[in-house]
This record gives sequence, C-alpha cells and structure tokens, in this order.
Amino acid sequence: MNAYSDRLADRVAIVTGAGPGIGLPRARRLVAAGSRVGRCDGGVSLTGRAG
Repeated sequence: MNAYSDRLADRVAIVTGAGPGIGLPRARRLVAAGSRVGRCDGGVSLTGRAG
C-alpha cells in the first residue's frame, strides 16, 4: 500500500470514463486502496464495446 491507502479506505469514489480506457486503471487503484468505486462511461455499451 501507499501513503494514500489510509485516507482512501472506506471512501466512495465516482470515476467517469472508467470503461476500457485510461479511467479503468485509476478505478482499479482506488479499489485496491480500499475505496468503493462507482464507474460510468457513456461511450460504451452494456457489453463493454465502444459505440
């Protein structure tokens, strides 16, 4: 873990643009630090494909 882990544990984060792109790794790091993450990306379908 890192210095932010204690501050992010049990917090809620909303990551926009967290489909298969740059937001996804950021969302995963927040989850690894103990945050609850809501992801949204208006640029993908329900199956995860662009369009």
